[in-house]
Amino acid sequence: MVRNALLGIGIFLLAKPSISQTVTSPEPKAQVTIYSSGSFLKAAVPGYKYGDFAGRIFDEYDQLAHLRPGYFITFNLDPGPHTFSANTWLSSRPEGGGHLTIDLVANHHYYVGTYTETTPLLVISAFRLEQRTCQQAIDDNLHTKPLDPKQLKKYGQATAVAETLFPRCLGTNPTAGTP
Repeated sequence: MVRNALLGIGIFLLAKPSISQTVTSPEPKAQVTIYSSGSFLKAAVPGYKYGDFAGRIFDEYDQLAHLRPGYFITFNLDPGPHTFSANTWLSSRPEGGGHLTIDLVANHHYYVGTYTETTPLLVISAFRLEQRTCQQAIDDNLHTKPLDPKQLKKYGQATAVAETLFPRCLGTNPTAGTP
């Protein structure tokens, strides 16, 4: 009986290292900070492409959030190609809005500004997304605030990063943000 108990303990101790090796760490993600910090007053100037944006933000067909002027939100997303879209509050789909495709790299931080551009005839406003460098994004966001979690949609809630301040530049990758 004691021999069987000792044998069982020995087998458990030998098996324990292999059990702990099966635990996998989460895959590295890319961070994407999306913001609306354009000018409300200049938005009506024909051809001005940095007017403030209010509307829906999508990652492919998955709705991330309702973004409002003066706010930002950061998401942890899988590496690989992503097409982000900005569209009106009235449209529940990304078609017709502004689009930006970025091939996200794990452990990098990307910054995406959302804007409204007024056509020269003041008839139509177009939505735009623009990838910005970290320094450009910081300059754009001197007064923005974190987006209220109530504005996040189901897909966005699962990937959002809780922040109280606009993310800072931490690395040396000036075009995408930080590695």
